[in-house]
Amino acid sequence: MRQARTFLAPAAALLICALPLLIQDQYVYHVMIMAGIYAILTMGLNLLLGCAGMFSLGHAAFYGLGAYFSALVTLRLGWPFLPALLASGLFTGLIGGVIAFPALRLKGIFLAIGTMGFNEIFRLTAINAESLTGGPAGLTGIPRPELFGYPIERSVDFYLMIIVLCALVYFMFNRILGSSPGRALIAIRDDETAAQSVGVNITRFKVAAFVFSSFSAGLAGSFFAHYMAYISPDNFGLAESFSILAMVALGGMGNLPGSVAGAALLVAGPEAFRFMQEYRLLIYGSSLILVVLLLPEGIFGWMRPKTPAAKAGLQRTAGTGGG
Repeated sequence: MRQARTFLAPAAALLICALPLLIQDQYVYHVMIMAGIYAILTMGLNLLLGCAGMFSLGHAAFYGLGAYFSALVTLRLGWPFLPALLASGLFTGLIGGVIAFPALRLKGIFLAIGTMGFNEIFRLTAINAESLTGGPAGLTGIPRPELFGYPIERSVDFYLMIIVLCALVYFMFNRILGSSPGRALIAIRDDETAAQSVGVNITRFKVAAFVFSSFSAGLAGSFFAHYMAYISPDNFGLAESFSILAMVALGGMGNLPGSVAGAALLVAGPEAFRFMQEYRLLIYGSSLILVVLLLPEGIFGWMRPKTPAAKAGLQRTAGTGGG
């Protein structure tokens, strides 16, 4: 399995980088760009759900916060794209940290219901705060990105940008999961009482997971706003949170490469069956149910790092995050 992982990673990276030379279809680029945006969202939710064991159904709210924040600071304050992108991530990360403290008092299904409520509160606020968000009509005319004086307008440019952003987010989460804090999160997911008994600070690590998960959602939201040049509350409802959750389940809980693959498959999958308009969603839903039933660890579960490795590092982690 290790040899397969070693081969697949560079092969996938080479194919992704070569696509601009092979494809000229603008619609295909749009699908791949959206797959990249959802890959960032899925990696963030997987850190929270698959690695820390916190069941959140409000990820689309942080996605929307990032989108609206970036749109507003560029439209009304004239900020350039890159500062707006970074500020959106930091803003949503801060909100995620604030939300984490009351959320951590909830467990299991109650946490899921609480985060689902937060998602709905965000959507209703976006609808009713018309002077700020444009209400149900949303915000239009969001400026396209501009990098070092070069305007980003072509689909291939957006594609290359989302690939770079995905790579940076992947690198960030990969570093986290390969370090002592990452092993602590997995230990908390597997047995919170055992982790606490060796000195792991449960609250600190769970809040950090919320912050990093929200930060990545804010980046995705900012990119989405400037790519589409239009956002509305309908883009960030509960259905969006459930879609991201399905991508996590498809790729595998706690599986970073699986998050990317799950997002790509669930964005591109419905398009592959578009010629079967009447049965497209039926095939899509049935396929997802079969995967969850037959492959509970996801279609890329074989790529998931095994729990014993995480447990082996728990004693080292205790010295880092305890107290």
